[in-house]
Amino acid sequence: MIWKFFLELDWKQIVTDTVSQAVAFVFGIFFSWFLLFRRRRQELQRLEKGDSDDILFQMHHLIPVDGTDDECVLIFRNIGPRTTVNSLYDNQAARELVKKLANQTSLQDPLLRTEGTAGFEVLNDALGYIAGFLAISPFERETWLFMMTCEDRKVVRKQCVRCFLIRPHDLERFGDWQWCRTKVRVEKPWHALRIIALHQLYLQWQQEQEELRSQNEAVANWQMPLVDRQMRHERIRLLSVGLNPKEQYVGQPVNPDWEHLYARFQEMGLQLPVKGG
Repeated sequence: MIWKFFLELDWKQIVTDTVSQAVAFVFGIFFSWFLLFRRRRQELQRLEKGDSDDILFQMHHLIPVDGTDDECVLIFRNIGPRTTVNSLYDNQAARELVKKLANQTSLQDPLLRTEGTAGFEVLNDALGYIAGFLAISPFERETWLFMMTCEDRKVVRKQCVRCFLIRPHDLERFGDWQWCRTKVRVEKPWHALRIIALHQLYLQWQQEQEELRSQNEAVANWQMPLVDRQMRHERIRLLSVGLNPKEQYVGQPVNPDWEHLYARFQEMGLQLPVKGG
């Protein structure tokens, strides 16, 4: 009876189905392995290129050098836990906007050019994140400037969004490029790039303040509503937080070799700030 049961089976169909399922199983394993291998290869390439979705929050401070004429050491320190674009923004459109704006920055223009309502929310979320983290800081509160930047991806080691904090009177000193070149020392030679970034940010801050003054006059004259998505918001914001005022530089500060840097950048075809003024 059992033998008869087996004889009545459609062995051709059974074999066909078994082979089909086996082929599909093997193909699924191979395809999964291929996707995993491709993903790991892409991640390795990003690591080697220094490409990153990290968002860093960094405090900048000028420390006077004893026994010198107005010379300072520029230091910058991380002031909060490292986060990523995906962690900070739960909205996919916001993530894509941040990455897009970061890719548009340059040595000459390191500021993320946020615009409109979406840009305001992107900037405000980053500011709110670090303000919340520092809310219980034991240090006395001071006024700091907050800005989202991404330094030129051709010259920095790690390509990520860096949120700068610097006190207004410190940023104002970077407006004098001659002072930047002759009076500012750094902890590492390649930190000279941060001097260039802060000089450019000072120029953009001044331009922004002038534009906002004109904008506020227009609002007063035209009696427009306070909320207007067509009006550009402040990209460099004021923030009241408490940070360690006794940070010190590490090692022996160095004077950047500006002539060498200018020669290297020109070879790379990068547009640089003017040498004088």
